[in-house]
Amino acid sequence: MKKAKHLKLVCLTLAVGTLLLGTTLNASTGTKNLKAYYNNIKIVYNGTTKTLSSDMEPFIVNDRTYVPLRGIAEILGAGVDFSNNTVILTSSNVTSTDLAAQIADKNLQIVSLQQQLAAAQKELENYKGSGTSGTNIGTSAVSATLDKLRNTYDEDYDVDWEIDLRLVSGRLELTVGYNERYDEKAYNRITEGKLKQFIKDMCYDIAQAHSDIEIRGTIEETNKDIERASFRYTKSGSYTFELTSYVDLDDLEDKLERAYTAINYIGFNIPITSIELSENSRGDTLTFKITTNLKPNGNDFVNSWNNLSGDSKTYLKDRLFKEIVKDIEYDFDKYDAIEGYIYDSATSTKICDYTSNGTIYLNTNVR
Repeated sequence: MKKAKHLKLVCLTLAVGTLLLGTTLNASTGTKNLKAYYNNIKIVYNGTTKTLSSDMEPFIVNDRTYVPLRGIAEILGAGVDFSNNTVILTSSNVTSTDLAAQIADKNLQIVSLQQQLAAAQKELENYKGSGTSGTNIGTSAVSATLDKLRNTYDEDYDVDWEIDLRLVSGRLELTVGYNERYDEKAYNRITEGKLKQFIKDMCYDIAQAHSDIEIRGTIEETNKDIERASFRYTKSGSYTFELTSYVDLDDLEDKLERAYTAINYIGFNIPITSIELSENSRGDTLTFKITTNLKPNGNDFVNSWNNLSGDSKTYLKDRLFKEIVKDIEYDFDKYDAIEGYIYDSATSTKICDYTSNGTIYLNTNVR
């Protein structure tokens, strides 16, 4: 219900939605008794409800709505003054065209400052150096080295490596990544020893291009963002490599079996069906057992084995036994001795021995 009040006041009338700026209004003098109605009238400007103080509440007189001139003027950004019985309204008179011109001018200033900043950054980069060593390495030199790394190592071990090299805080940061969605099997076939040497070779190439600077980095699985290994190559050439996760003998067996699937460099091809690792009771000697089959798929290579040449014996020693020993030593350096043998499942016979001092003994009397 409307509230009515009898007021004795001097009213300045402002029609709702209209503000006359810079114009003189004719007004009478004297007093009038008016009956005003208050009905919680709200002021909305450009879709937003504006809150006025309680002494500025709009009201209705004779079906005409009255609003406070000062409150409305302030909402519209105008000024109000009263002097010599005259209400003076002032406006900033800023048009949309003026604002657009001001914004355009500021944008030009921003573009100019951005150009100055780019020039300063380029000058700073040139000041840092265009050399290839120490802290005088330029970004162009690092980019050239990165291109060479990618061309050289991009698909080693059948992995699509993601290689990145950056200059960070006075050292080179090398990141070598792979995606398990595509390269998990190929990556898992790489033993820790080969992985360690792979990264060392890469660091060596970087050091040849950029002397007197430290290299640090990680191997990362990029699909799940998991760090697999970390490494460091010092200015003096000292190299450290550490896998993030622990590898036990079972894991190493799996890796060796993935890496060595056949003996195929002795004139004929025989499959490797398993590789088993075992320690002695003191834990200071490791023995590896390579199981093969001299009669695969209906073939019979027993006589061929019994007639192996001296060159084949050398191949077995250098390309099989020594490589396996090297892979084991990279992952486990605690053993005083590593020895092994080849066992043929077709004849249930040990057909070759490899001693811890590197001597190989062939059984050429297999039946």
